[in-house]
Amino acid sequence: MSTANIQKFNDLVDSVAREIVATEHRVGGSFIRTPLMYPSGSTVVVRVEQGENRFFVSDVGFGFQEAEMMGAGLMYTKPAHAIADEAGVKFDNQAFFVLEASRDELAGAVVTIANCSQHATMRAADALAEKTFEDRKTRLYERLIKVFEPKIVGKNAEVIGASHQKWHFAAVVRLPNLRPTVFEPVTKHPNSVAQASMKFGDVALLKKDAPHRVAVVQNKKELGTLLTVLSRSANVIDDDESSERIIRLAKAA
Repeated sequence: MSTANIQKFNDLVDSVAREIVATEHRVGGSFIRTPLMYPSGSTVVVRVEQGENRFFVSDVGFGFQEAEMMGAGLMYTKPAHAIADEAGVKFDNQAFFVLEASRDELAGAVVTIANCSQHATMRAADALAEKTFEDRKTRLYERLIKVFEPKIVGKNAEVIGASHQKWHFAAVVRLPNLRPTVFEPVTKHPNSVAQASMKFGDVALLKKDAPHRVAVVQNKKELGTLLTVLSRSANVIDDDESSERIIRLAKAA
């Protein structure tokens, strides 16, 4: 490679690096935009303030703000304290920070604070998703005991699939002299669809011994192409599906 081409390549890499990490300088401190991302897709930003021979490094509570915007503010503080203790930094119920970092410690402090902020927000998002899922399971069960006799509706049904793996479903309806029907709430998130499809698919391989399978989503239209994936091994209905349709699915031959 010629010297000119080497320089051109080096300039390209430098340009890419500047796109990945950016800085913004303001009175009282500077902001570093890192390559890390919050669950919302926004980048993790760290603020650096200069003191007398020391630097104050903080996420300025941006991670907490991200959690609040997704409705997980109350689920942020507990994991954040644990994350701060493990990383050896401080957390004041809103912001992660290093009170005094030397010049030699500055880069490491910025990386640590950014990682803590992202990690805590992801933990809060996971906790919110779990709570939302549990709430939907509860609402599904409450709906089913209104559609059917409560005595034939069960919670957290265990089914052993064709692979001999034990799977748990949110609810099961056991009509007399018919195969049981398992119900599972599913979100539009690809991971949720993939997990549900894996469970439904393994159970479907039981063939004549397989229970009927119903995936319950908020809105089928929101699934897009994932609806096809989910429909391969289960009937898919909306949360507000009619009682008549639910009964028909449970009574299917």
